[in-house]
Amino acid sequence: MAIYTSYYAGIIKGEAISISLYPPPAWKGKHLPLFAPTPELLKWWKSSAKDAAAQQEYKRQFHEILQSRQQLIDLWVRKQRQSRADITLCCFEKTGDFCHRHQVGEEIVQTYLPEEWGGEIGAAQKPQLKIIPGGKAIYSPQVTSLIEKCHQSGCPVRCERLECGYYRVAVGEEDLGEWSELGLLGVLSGLRHEFYCERSLTSIHNL
Repeated sequence: MAIYTSYYAGIIKGEAISISLYPPPAWKGKHLPLFAPTPELLKWWKSSAKDAAAQQEYKRQFHEILQSRQQLIDLWVRKQRQSRADITLCCFEKTGDFCHRHQVGEEIVQTYLPEEWGGEIGAAQKPQLKIIPGGKAIYSPQVTSLIEKCHQSGCPVRCERLECGYYRVAVGEEDLGEWSELGLLGVLSGLRHEFYCERSLTSIHNL
């Protein structure tokens, strides 16, 4: 079994399952609103600037939505573990465009069903699972890049992804607390600079 993500007009492997709030009018396949945004979030997104800041805010809100559905998600995960059929989770945006299905792939499929994760169909490179010494986590490419840069600059940062989706961050014996992905990016961006490793980390607690 493999679980893929794609868009409606793209390539589909196995059974196509809609995870958009509203499937296309002519949609004949299954609809799984469990992984769809709420009407309120979709309305907010359409009225936003759709820039990097808006994307981060969308991801934050959608993460909270997924957390609120955790019991139903657990049931879905258990069902997939018993299935042998390939499925493709579909939405409207083309491969490479910002879409909530990528977050579903990262936070749900890669987290709970990593062996079944087939990736985004048509993507230049299949997403890779990354394990960083000092913690067990599946990181987004941006987080992975910043962690690697911290180590290259001599700052041995350690990150552990918690069940709630937040990250516990530490440098040596210094515990920097728990952060959302947006907060984690800010912490790592600062830590990669050498002067943070040469001075007290007190300022990090004030971020």
